[in-house]
Amino acid sequence: MAAHRVAHRRLALLIAGIAGVAAMSGCLYGPPYDQLLTGDEQLLEIAREDYTDAGDQVAMAVVDGDEVRTAFVSADASTRFELGSATRGLTGLLLADSIERGEVSLDDTVGEYLDLGDAPAAALTLRQLATHHSELPQDPLGPGAWENPTPDPEASAPPDRGGLDALLGRVARIDLVPELEYNVSDFDAALIGQALAAATGTRYADLLEERVLGPIGMEDAVVVESADLLPSGLAQGHDRWGRKVASRGSGAYSPATGLVVTIDDMIALARAVVDGPFADSEALDPAAETRWPRIDIGYFWERYALDRGHAVYIVGSSAGFSAALLAEPDARRASVLLSNAEVDWPWSRVLPLLATIEE
Repeated sequence: MAAHRVAHRRLALLIAGIAGVAAMSGCLYGPPYDQLLTGDEQLLEIAREDYTDAGDQVAMAVVDGDEVRTAFVSADASTRFELGSATRGLTGLLLADSIERGEVSLDDTVGEYLDLGDAPAAALTLRQLATHHSELPQDPLGPGAWENPTPDPEASAPPDRGGLDALLGRVARIDLVPELEYNVSDFDAALIGQALAAATGTRYADLLEERVLGPIGMEDAVVVESADLLPSGLAQGHDRWGRKVASRGSGAYSPATGLVVTIDDMIALARAVVDGPFADSEALDPAAETRWPRIDIGYFWERYALDRGHAVYIVGSSAGFSAALLAEPDARRASVLLSNAEVDWPWSRVLPLLATIEE
């Protein structure tokens, strides 16, 4: 009997070892055993294909008229995610609101509101910035973007992005690049948001809360200008190589990258642009062309022509997170994805979610 127990124990250890090696080499299908998958099974089928790392945290949702389905990977409705560069979509809604109030005009130059001196960027119009036709490069994370380019090596986290003076100093040193034509740059939304703050004499975070987040009902959304504003329940971000990334404050770049949200916040945003308070916002209407034949852009919101109508969307990432919202207003449906893993093109992850409604 003792010999049988020893043999069985050796066999169990052998099987466990083989399973461990197989799992590490990607031979076993499905997520690792320490992931917790909850919610709608149809959405989880997609999650099992795309999110197989033990560190993945994901929240996803589809809105179909009055129905909402959600699913989570090692997360829940209270988990917060960085919206990253998709934050610019909220800044676009704020811009449309400010134009409607007569506070700014699309053809105003950013130099009318922000001190850029005689820098080339000072002559850029709000229209050029909001439609990503500014010819500014995408380089807000270079050393020149930080107030402290040589952070304390003993610090446990990287420094916050710089304040307004650092942002303007960085932009003032940049030469425009006409060859870029249509080019997504975080500088665009950062300058728009700070210009709106200057035009109204109100901090960007307060202005966004009063005019956009509040009316939409994004109750858990936080504009993280500095690290001490990082809320509890924030997922651990990972870069595209799977390495952990420390979250930081976005400083003056908050209008481009600074929002932290929950899945319920994003569901509220989806409803707002489908049939809610921002469904008729000019931010969603075509204002300029992009480099793609069937895609135009409003105020940071891209608009895709479909045979059955059109879709509006925002996608973005940060150092450690990805986010996307895709909505078809005419059909009253939308899909949302929040992830703690940085990917190159979140569109490819959110599109299959919307397809589950058609099925």
